[in-house]
Amino acid sequence: MKGADILVVDDSAADRASIRIAFERTGHPIKLHFAHNGKMALDLLRAEEGTAMVVRPHLCVLDVKMPGLSGLHVLQALKADNKLVEIPVIMLSGSDDQADISAAYRLFASGYIKKPTDAEGLHEVADVLGRLCSGILAFSHK
Repeated sequence: MKGADILVVDDSAADRASIRIAFERTGHPIKLHFAHNGKMALDLLRAEEGTAMVVRPHLCVLDVKMPGLSGLHVLQALKADNKLVEIPVIMLSGSDDQADISAAYRLFASGYIKKPTDAEGLHEVADVLGRLCSGILAFSHK
C-alpha cells in the first residue's frame, strides 16, 4: 500500500526536525511535507494540480502559535475552502490553553494534541498519527 502524505506546519525549525525524526522512527510509510508558516501551508495546498508545489495530504498537522497566520487561522481557511475542507487536521501545539483547544474544535479540528516535550513522547504521537493515516488510506481505497 502506498504511504500517506502528511503536511506539517510549524514555525520552529527544531520542532520540524524533531517531528521528522519521530516519524522516521515509527517505520510507517509516510511522506512528510513541511511548511514553515501558515501562508506557506495555504500556498502549498491551494497550488494548481500539475505544479511542483501542489500538496494534497491525507492529514495536516498544525501548530497553533505561529507568527503571521496562526494555526487557527489556517484551520479556519481550510474548513472554508470547498477543495480542502475534507482534509483532517490535527492541532499539535505546545499550548494547552483551553481557549485554543476550544477554538480548534469549534473550527472543526479533528483533534488537538499537546506537543510532548521529550523525544519518546513525540515518537508516540507520530506512531498514533501514522496509524491514523493507515486507517485513512484503507478507508479511502474501499
